[in-house]
Amino acid sequence: MTLDLPPQTIPQHYEEKLSNWSSFNPGEWKQDIFTIPLEIGLIAGINQYSSMRSTPLWPFNNEVADKDPKETTYPRSKLLPYALGTSAAIIGGLSLYSSDFPTYRHGIGWIHAHLLTEVATSTAKVTFQRKRPFYDKKVSQGNQPSIDDKYSFFSGHASHAFTFATYSSALLFKYSDSSLLNWTYASLIFTGASIIAASRVTDNAHNTSDVITGAIVGTIISAFVFFRVEEVNEKKQEKLIHNLNMSPIVYRDEVNKSWYGINVDFNI
Repeated sequence: MTLDLPPQTIPQHYEEKLSNWSSFNPGEWKQDIFTIPLEIGLIAGINQYSSMRSTPLWPFNNEVADKDPKETTYPRSKLLPYALGTSAAIIGGLSLYSSDFPTYRHGIGWIHAHLLTEVATSTAKVTFQRKRPFYDKKVSQGNQPSIDDKYSFFSGHASHAFTFATYSSALLFKYSDSSLLNWTYASLIFTGASIIAASRVTDNAHNTSDVITGAIVGTIISAFVFFRVEEVNEKKQEKLIHNLNMSPIVYRDEVNKSWYGINVDFNI
């Protein structure tokens, strides 16, 4: 029997393991079951075991914080329902609209973005321990601020508002084909984030530099996590494609009859 095979191409396989712990892979459940509790634990530990300094670190060590304390215009309890409703609408809408939308990956990625933003915010607060603008006034009036009220740099309201705005806008620009919807939403959500950040200054809860820094940090962390989720998702798709290989087979039997077929090789 004579066997004639066409030229074969060497199948390409994706070598990197997405669960490799040398890289951060948000949306990869084998990591998420460890990294999400770790991030939550870091936040709790940073806030629980930090100790008060005698004076804030430079450049905040010579500040006077004597403004009148005010009620919070946008408390977290008021913002949370809107945030949950908007995120559910975006994730759900994109899941229905686009068959390519990785619902789990970006849902978990969005959570990672906020948790990492809170890690950065809490770390900065307990490290610099900048006083709230109303701190000295409260102390002089005999009304001692709570632990959270003592720390001002940088603003958690601003960092989380811009984390939310950045991640949600990036999702729409990536997976929605409606330019009108994308730009309208981005304009509204970033305006809302700016209003929330500005309210922290008018409430005498933060300095201007606190909210500007928070907005920058939240935007950077959110963008990093979003593009990392996209990178992980693309590599996962590449892995699925490269692990499916098909090649034609042609041969002649002992009576010189030609046979044709196809060889399918795939790994799960």
